[in-house]
Amino acid sequence: MSIFQDFLYENKAIGGFTNKEFKTHFEYRVSEGNAPRQGDWGIQNGFEHEIAVCDGSVRFANVKKTVAYVLVGQDDFTGELIVEKWAIKHNWKRAEAA
Repeated sequence: MSIFQDFLYENKAIGGFTNKEFKTHFEYRVSEGNAPRQGDWGIQNGFEHEIAVCDGSVRFANVKKTVAYVLVGQDDFTGELIVEKWAIKHNWKRAEAA
């Protein structure tokens, strides 16, 4: 099952937002530590959410009201996490997730 099916059919998505810079829509859920390719790595590194991406994997993130801090990689030499700050606009959010 793809991550999109998991988000949509198992009703795990807790919200959706648009990246203001690129006008792309994403849905996200609370990280359960069972990401398809990464397991619980995100939780171990302080990321509360998983954002569904097109290749069937997730990006770990901390989604706030107007910004999302999204893990986009890890420096090959230093091992430091590369985190981008995305300006976002929430399109929807589940009431119990507020």
